[in-house]
Amino acid sequence: MIELSTPLEIVQKVAELIETERKVQKLQQKELAQKADIPLPTYKQFIYSYKISFENVIKLFMALRLFDNLERLLKQKEYKTLDEIKMSDKLPKRIYK
Repeated sequence: MIELSTPLEIVQKVAELIETERKVQKLQQKELAQKADIPLPTYKQFIYSYKISFENVIKLFMALRLFDNLERLLKQKEYKTLDEIKMSDKLPKRIYK
């Protein structure tokens, strides 16, 4: 369950997903890094240390054609009632503290 995962655990799952898909597609790490237009050391740092920019994660998903994963990531909440729709229009533009 994602709600009970720490950020590091989520990044580890993403790294595992990407590395598994790379192997399924029979790509070497160097080939995937080139395909994603990221330096090989950046890819290795991600796989072994779980450090990478969000932009580079997206590049890896795109290079591996994992578009469904990206689509789910960007999916917005669906409203089920008229009250929820009305309340969504009342969300503040900025939050002041």
